[in-house]
Amino acid sequence: MAVALATTAYAGHTGKRIVLAIPQDEGELSPFTYVTGYPGYNLMSLVYDTLFVNDLNDVPRPWLVESYSVKDGKVWTLKLKDDVKWHDGRPLTSADVKFSFEYYKKYPVVGRFASAVRPITSIRTPDARTVIITLEQPGANFLLQPLADAPILPRHIWESVTAPKTFKNVIGSGPYKLVDHKTDQSYRLTENAEYFAAKPGADEVVLAVIPDPTSMFQALQAGQINAAAREVPPELIQRFAGNARLKTLRGPSYTSTLLQFNTTTAPFNNVGFRRVVAGLVNNKALVETILLGNGTPGTAGFVHPDSPFFSKAAPTYPKMTVAQANSTLDTLGFKLNRAGVRMGRDGKPLNLTFLVASNNPQRIRAAEIIASQLRPTGIRLTIKSLDPTTVQQALWPDFDVAKGRNFDVAMWGWSAPVQSQLNLAGLFHSNPVIGTLNVGGYRNKTVDTLTTRMLTTVNADARETLAARVQEIIAKDLPFLTLWYPDTVYAFDANAYDGWKFQKGQGIINKRSFLR
Repeated sequence: MAVALATTAYAGHTGKRIVLAIPQDEGELSPFTYVTGYPGYNLMSLVYDTLFVNDLNDVPRPWLVESYSVKDGKVWTLKLKDDVKWHDGRPLTSADVKFSFEYYKKYPVVGRFASAVRPITSIRTPDARTVIITLEQPGANFLLQPLADAPILPRHIWESVTAPKTFKNVIGSGPYKLVDHKTDQSYRLTENAEYFAAKPGADEVVLAVIPDPTSMFQALQAGQINAAAREVPPELIQRFAGNARLKTLRGPSYTSTLLQFNTTTAPFNNVGFRRVVAGLVNNKALVETILLGNGTPGTAGFVHPDSPFFSKAAPTYPKMTVAQANSTLDTLGFKLNRAGVRMGRDGKPLNLTFLVASNNPQRIRAAEIIASQLRPTGIRLTIKSLDPTTVQQALWPDFDVAKGRNFDVAMWGWSAPVQSQLNLAGLFHSNPVIGTLNVGGYRNKTVDTLTTRMLTTVNADARETLAARVQEIIAKDLPFLTLWYPDTVYAFDANAYDGWKFQKGQGIINKRSFLR
């Protein structure tokens, strides 16, 4: 069993040993084989570095870069630090940066990296520490992606690799070296004593693969592991808080849970109908009932209220009594039939299917509550609980919004990175090439114009003004309802390791948690 590794003694200059449980195997922890965005990408980042790294407030800060300048939003000149080495002792140079970005273009097997480097038209390296990158047009998102996101690869190792997804020689420049991987069981990483940025916080990091949540938290309580990558579920928070050996860290999560509408077909193509639904759904009650108060009710403009670009000017959700909702629906032409069921404007009863993933008890319970909140007005939702892949294919076939959609309404959600400012274009732009996350088929010409401008606006204040206007429109159009953002609570044994740091919107599994 992977958790048995926790009993092995290990001596080193810090005397610290992290035994962290993770939900699943994450491949070889290379940029091409990690599996999940969280914690997989973050764990891979213990082995590899990026040019910039987000701080605990999720703001990109120079990392491999000593200084930089930007001209016209298109020409980025980066000066690298001169004391960075790969795990095999060779220096990291500008040639590695140039090679990495060109390699992600040549082998586009990881979409987030391939799409991020696509706007690059040229990369020059006048010396070993200088990189000059030219873009086809000003890139507002270039600092976040790829500079603070795409790992730098050692050219001398990867230049002959033509099958990156099967390559296993994991050599990076990060604070830890991968020394052992037993598939579906464990990983063992040891400190990189010559790391340039800060001293590693532990001599050794063991990642124990424990898929079952109950088993993971039982192992933590029993002392078999000393930290868990999973969030503590609401029903266990008080129990963990009362454990003298364990500590908890709490912070806002930018993960969102949504009531997603198909805005291309009736009745959810009618903004008035969507506003009625928004007026009847009580998301504050959902947070209290389902999350036991451990969360934040969603905003009408999607953006988390703790986000630095949240717009206070965006309207809040309109609240309605049943009587007000009935009157509004009648006025909109959605009449009641003799059976007390709402009819469409064509005079036929609305037969609406409500999709929800069968592996998510919280979303199933939310669907039941929402259906009951709408029922007194004659809006009937038939809940259909399906496996997650089937739900995903109905809303986002093959992760391609250009392939359309086949649903009425669904419980849905997005991971924390979607809360980034420029992802408003991905969520709401009607062009599938830009609106790659627009699973509901929402269309608004003004939003298209604003989000297009955002993508090429390098000035942060100007971009924030555009983002605020988008939020204000979304809060009125309501292409979906943001129901909640959970608070994230993580538990760990502070006697074993107490260096954990909470990164806003992410959690405790971040590079800084593993550094002193």
